[in-house]
Amino acid sequence: MNEYIKFIIIFSLSVGQVLLVIIGFNWWVDPYGAFHASEYDPQKPVWMSKQLRLAKVHRLNQLKPQGLVLGTSSSQLGIDPDHPGWDKDVNPKYNVAMPGASLYETFRYFQHSNALNPPKQILIGLNFFVFNIFFPLSDDFKESNMVVSSEGKRQNQYFPNLALTLLSSSAIKASQKKLFYRGEGTHFSNGREIPEKNNLQSKTNRSVMMWSATKAVSRLIMPPPAHHFCLDDGMENNSNLQYLKKILEISKKNGTDVRLFIHPTHVYLLEALRVLGKMGDYEKWQHALIALVEDVNSRHPESREFPLWNFGGYNSVTMTAVPSPKDSNISMRWFRDIGHYSKNLGDLIQDRIFNFHQTGRMVPEDFGIQINSKNIDRHQKAQKSLQRTYMKTYQEEIKELTDKVNAEGGKIKLFDCNQLARRLQTKS
Repeated sequence: MNEYIKFIIIFSLSVGQVLLVIIGFNWWVDPYGAFHASEYDPQKPVWMSKQLRLAKVHRLNQLKPQGLVLGTSSSQLGIDPDHPGWDKDVNPKYNVAMPGASLYETFRYFQHSNALNPPKQILIGLNFFVFNIFFPLSDDFKESNMVVSSEGKRQNQYFPNLALTLLSSSAIKASQKKLFYRGEGTHFSNGREIPEKNNLQSKTNRSVMMWSATKAVSRLIMPPPAHHFCLDDGMENNSNLQYLKKILEISKKNGTDVRLFIHPTHVYLLEALRVLGKMGDYEKWQHALIALVEDVNSRHPESREFPLWNFGGYNSVTMTAVPSPKDSNISMRWFRDIGHYSKNLGDLIQDRIFNFHQTGRMVPEDFGIQINSKNIDRHQKAQKSLQRTYMKTYQEEIKELTDKVNAEGGKIKLFDCNQLARRLQTKS
């Protein structure tokens, strides 16, 4: 019996020592920036692990920012929160946008930041595909990371986060990667992602743009696991719109200045939507956004209106000619692929939204229009005309894109969104 107890004690001490080594190692390396806050220098490169959602939670805990950028990877890559157009008294500012962020995730990170310190100014980038009712929640998103529950009640994030940052296998792997990382950083200190250092000239030609438009069919427009796209359940219900509405309603109560904008995408993506028969949904989505924003504004007539800007569709920027694969010395000016754009274009977006004028930098006249219920029908009619012109001008490219999109879409089983309405009616 004594020998057994002795064994247990020795074994427990050995395990304890191993755990202490692991804890000490992860604390020292600090792959998620949880324990050794980096200096806030907007343009200083910092390393952030693949557990980006956890790392950005810790950064929000440290900064308690007064300015927020919300959205997906389009916002994370292209929108610099330290653009000079923001209000001077809004500091610090942080880009909390993340790849593949659903509207629910965006809402929860807004909730988290708002509970720490209600922001004074917010810029929200909107993508059509995240309003799909089948758009999935990210695998690495965890409710326990948040300082409040989805109902807005305080919850203890300390111990769950402590386990993830010090004892988990993912923390060990992240620490190892950070320790031996030879690059200058993955993100800037203000949350904006640093673009990969590659030969952009070889990555922005027609073959790559065609590839990204084709893959968008099964990865973004109709993503796994369902591979369906429905803007609503057939009964005009869309929870994503409601999450966006919650952000706006809370912001109204806080007196926050919110500006919303539709991201620019290269028109290859819109042509893919046309081939898939989703342009009607795209137009319907714009109407739904307008109705939501105007409803929130009308409920709070005493406060500043939240504007909705559209940088997408067909304009001189999004219709930029795509270099042939043979033109290896020619690079696209604005786009890295069909959905991601450069900081330079992000600066033009913010110039327009904030009415900021930079010497030597001009925003194209047709790039960025504030849309509302009074001008949307006229705007969409003009868009259809531009689309027809584009199709005539680039017939060869359109044919190639159509064939590729049809081939990719043909791999996906067709789904009738009205089925959802019939199921709901049957259940009721």
